[in-house]
Amino acid sequence: MNHEIFEALFDIVTFFNQPQQDRHLLQAARVQLDPAALPIVVRVGRHPGLSIGELADQIGRNHSSISRQVDKLMAAGWLEESERRDQRVRRLTLSPAGQRGLTQIKVAREAAMQEKLAGYSDAEQAELLRVLRRLAKTLLTK
Repeated sequence: MNHEIFEALFDIVTFFNQPQQDRHLLQAARVQLDPAALPIVVRVGRHPGLSIGELADQIGRNHSSISRQVDKLMAAGWLEESERRDQRVRRLTLSPAGQRGLTQIKVAREAAMQEKLAGYSDAEQAELLRVLRRLAKTLLTK
């Protein structure tokens, strides 16, 4: 059973990590953003104040790659640096424009998920949410 659970989770992660999914989402949201930058915007939106190193660890890319992407997002007006307490660490937040863009992305994502889950009853969706939240908590507890 554990193997089947892993395989199902792997399939879900694969779905969400496909670049064409990000392109489709950004197109539906009518947002001009490099799909490679989407994970950065989403994570900073969920957890303001993340550092570049923390982003690199979470996304699974090297520090210099994330740093270059962050510089582009700052130049495009999506990200801002939060107050620096340590000059060596850049902490990031979404700019007002970044917040608006992320809101558009969330609306498009909600519509896409609603379409994908249309065959599930409200009770099934509620049970799925309950089990996924429990699993996330279990996996993220150290």
